[in-house]
Amino acid sequence: MNRLLLLAIPLALAACSSEQAAQESAEDFASRIGQDGEPTAGAGVDPDKPNTVAKAPPANADLTQLQKLGDIGGVDFGPRDGGCTLMVGKNEIIIAGAMNDAAIPGKAVVRVGDSLTLADAAAGGLDAIRDGTSFAGEGFTVSVAPAAGDAQRRPANVTVTDAAGKTQSYSGNWICS
Repeated sequence: MNRLLLLAIPLALAACSSEQAAQESAEDFASRIGQDGEPTAGAGVDPDKPNTVAKAPPANADLTQLQKLGDIGGVDFGPRDGGCTLMVGKNEIIIAGAMNDAAIPGKAVVRVGDSLTLADAAAGGLDAIRDGTSFAGEGFTVSVAPAAGDAQRRPANVTVTDAAGKTQSYSGNWICS
């Protein structure tokens, strides 16, 4: 009987670990990133970090040091048909979106100096966001260069340059919807 129990325990654990996690719905994702323009609430909210965009990055912030976005529920990207996220490890570092119209520029949000900041892309629409583009914020630029192809998830390199020419590079995955 003891041997049977010892054999059953690993099998039960293996069965539990093979269950897949539930996929996040589009509504959950939109709520988390604040597509409706309303701040989100929950256990992941850090009350010390604002979830709305500041008019300008903090004066003494190192604009090349991107931080984990965290709660961006109060960020208004405006209308968009889709977008992409730069994941560095398990952290969202950049979220960008645009309309599916090449005449319309896209927007991205980054966190620098514990402040969320919007950056604008040139016209090119959603295709430019997916293919990789540059975003200009107050005092910095962010250049995204994903690997070639049209896969939803691709490796990407990002270079952030401040107004003085200081640069910082990040590598992660460019995940587009």
